[in-house]
Amino acid sequence: MKATVYIATSVDGFIARKNGDIDWLPGGEDAEGGEDYGYQEFIDSVDALVMGRNTYELALSFDSWPYGEKPVFVLRNTD
Repeated sequence: MKATVYIATSVDGFIARKNGDIDWLPGGEDAEGGEDYGYQEFIDSVDALVMGRNTYELALSFDSWPYGEKPVFVLRNTD
């Protein structure tokens, strides 16, 4: 089994702002003048995703589900 991490972090080591927002991330190739920084190649190479509950809930709020039919395993630290 191979596990690979692909994550965007700020210089100070954070994934999101204190309020949970990820508006600082570039829009990717969908955005005007953006690029995906290898994201599409990476996501095409994986069989399943593991993410935390907060990330999962944020992804649910997107206009469309970005992970297609790939299985997603959600980790949480509460009951």
